Amino acid sequence: MNRIRILCRNVLSGVLLVSLSVLCLADTVFAQEAHSGYASWYGPGFHARLTANGEHYDMYGLTAAHREWAFGTLVEVYNRDNKRKCIVRVNDRGPVSKSFLMDLSYGASMAISSSKAGKARVFLTIVGNSDGVFDKERSFYLFLDDEIVLPQKLDMDDLTQDEEYYRNIAGGVEIFQLTQKHIRRLYQANIVNAPNLLVSIGNKICLGPYETFKDAELDYHKIATQYVHAALWLEKTDKAIRLVTE
Repeated sequence: MNRIRILCRNVLSGVLLVSLSVLCLADTVFAQEAHSGYASWYGPGFHARLTANGEHYDMYGLTAAHREWAFGTLVEVYNRDNKRKCIVRVNDRGPVSKSFLMDLSYGASMAISSSKAGKARVFLTIVGNSDGVFDKERSFYLFLDDEIVLPQKLDMDDLTQDEEYYRNIAGGVEIFQLTQKHIRRLYQANIVNAPNLLVSIGNKICLGPYETFKDAELDYHKIATQYVHAALWLEKTDKAIRLVTE
């Protein structure tokens, strides 16, 4: 009987240790520290060639090459010099030079404004993988590289596309004109549901939310020529304020 008790106690201890190890691993992955270093970018000479995971490299996409991280890893790239950021997906191996932590696609380098310099001082933070993002309270948003200042008296629960609504609000006409300008540009880019996606996050005009990286990247390709510094963000949904409704 004592042997059975000892065996059961050992088994339970083993299960507890394994459970704690899994929890610690999950916390480590979720709270991944930022890797500090330099990122470069690669483009025309590799466009349409096969990447290490078998895809055709799209220099205008939001992808990156890393030496070790698994394909499908989602990484936030933060430019330390200008505070621009963008989420990218690892689909290739590199860079060759050990002076750099990551090779960005041309599209990603444009998003953080590093294409002209050829490199950028960055923080790299893993935020998800092929199964999705780790923080389920955050969603994908496309940053449109513009600003909007919302007056405090604006009723965010009752916005319309009616210009008369804005005339009685300080700065309201400017808001109406700015949102309409973006809606026209987004319609030209074939974003047919633009009014329902147009939001403000920290006084920046964005589109979203998008459930997956793939969904957001599809719309990114549509708007990239209209918004050359468009970027993909990962933000808490309660930060997003809808600017207009149909």
